[in-house]
Amino acid sequence: MGVRFKISVVAAAAVLVAGFLLYLARGPSGDGDTPYRGPLASPGTPAAGSGGTRHIALNTRPADYPRLKALGYDLVDVKPDEALVRGVPDGMRALLWVGNFTCGAFELPFDAFARAVQRYAHDPKVFGWYLSDEPNTRECPEVAGEIRRRADHVRRHAPGQVTFISLTDWPMGPLTPARTGVDLVGLDPYPCKGSARTRAKCNIDAIDRMVRMADEAGIARRAVVPVFQTFGQDCSTGDKQYWLPTQAQLRAILARWDRLVPRPPMDISYSWGHQDRWACPALSDASGGARPDLQSIMKGHNTAGRS
Repeated sequence: MGVRFKISVVAAAAVLVAGFLLYLARGPSGDGDTPYRGPLASPGTPAAGSGGTRHIALNTRPADYPRLKALGYDLVDVKPDEALVRGVPDGMRALLWVGNFTCGAFELPFDAFARAVQRYAHDPKVFGWYLSDEPNTRECPEVAGEIRRRADHVRRHAPGQVTFISLTDWPMGPLTPARTGVDLVGLDPYPCKGSARTRAKCNIDAIDRMVRMADEAGIARRAVVPVFQTFGQDCSTGDKQYWLPTQAQLRAILARWDRLVPRPPMDISYSWGHQDRWACPALSDASGGARPDLQSIMKGHNTAGRS
């Protein structure tokens, strides 16, 4: 889930072809209902000299930041707004949402985007730029060129800040870092699919399926950002295709990602907050009691290896 869903994206998505699933909530990538039973992906190895992993949970508000920080999250996604950027706590940094969803309009026209880059190019609060969510080059091939234009602009004018896009299981070949110039690429398989009611098993191999797609497209593992499923749909107003993983199921998701993409530069929990149609319940609900305690599992994951 990837990577972020915005109110403006909802409006843009309304004009898209019916049946597309939304963003990181979109949830849910379009991998169909049949469990994947094909070849598994080969194990990954940490990139030489790889540093620590940044952690972000999507769909948050400033009131959530203290809890997120306590759980080991050190990134938040915000728009390039002065008050929002200034509101990012010490010890956390901002991933700025300036992107588009599939074939929709970008959050900022290019001129406004360029002004935002100029404004935040040397801001220590800013980690990077979220340039596109699930771009669909099958329907709009021109989106790859626009991502490239924006990634190149960041590289020229904001050296040291990262550029990021999130992909689902649509064609990835036109959207590799080599073609678009982005630094990081999120992959968002959601294995606990087929019902809003909890089932005994998630299709963990769906993670391998998407990683193999990225391998075949030419996306290096060192650029891959895992997107973890931390949402369900039993209280959503729309789709009822996904369930909130149990504690054991989330551990299995994390273990599979650790096998395939160990120590990535960033990982994503989708979603912290509710999206009425797409994500309810979410990680913010999953603290024990009536819901599984997924927050403790994510805290352990996020803080492993820290002193």
